[in-house]
Amino acid sequence: MPQDRFGNTYAPGVPYARGNILSSTEDDFLKVQQAWQHIEKRVRTQGPEAVYNFSGLEHGLPLLADELPIANDFVAPALYYQPFKQAALEHLGGSPEQHDVALFNRLTGATYATHLTLVAPGDVVLGVSASYSHPSVVRAVAQAGATLIDTQSLDAFQAALEREPRVALVVMTRLAVTYEVIPERDLRQVVQLAHAKGVPVYVDDAGGARVGPAMFDQPLTLELGVDLVATGLDK
Repeated sequence: MPQDRFGNTYAPGVPYARGNILSSTEDDFLKVQQAWQHIEKRVRTQGPEAVYNFSGLEHGLPLLADELPIANDFVAPALYYQPFKQAALEHLGGSPEQHDVALFNRLTGATYATHLTLVAPGDVVLGVSASYSHPSVVRAVAQAGATLIDTQSLDAFQAALEREPRVALVVMTRLAVTYEVIPERDLRQVVQLAHAKGVPVYVDDAGGARVGPAMFDQPLTLELGVDLVATGLDK
């Protein structure tokens, strides 16, 4: 069984070890419920302004009073789908002639939709990152009935691609959960090798869509020649 650098065995379904207090997903949910009790008490006694978000993630959608009447599935897309599409393609380096966009409530939803569309039971999905693929990828592969082979180098990816006869999808994480980035040369090589085998490439670019171009002078995601990309609006 894989272990971390302290000798702790990885927990099932995730590429890290758990402790004795929060030993499972069920414990994680109980932890959140406990936090909700503290948040509820503070909001009821001091107001919502007394709760501070230090996570670095914005999971809210604040609306002005005049925006509330149009916040529904009929009016909002009619008004904003085209501007959203234009902004998304500019952000990711795509073109309206070649690409289209979809809005999901979480990046996990985009990952699941991709796997359930492109991956069949018995297939193999190759993960490529500097450390490990996000647990949402692990779970999406399992939901599709496929097998995930996670690789952490170009050589390991190439070997797995040559060895496995049923590779249906490559999932590339430009900026890993551990905040290590894949060099541009390797990104392009992964795409080239996958496409030579007729395998589509999906990029889990939650934070990498901005960090790669802004901090490492890398191309915008779709400029790498990948087939699909998802990024998060909360980072």
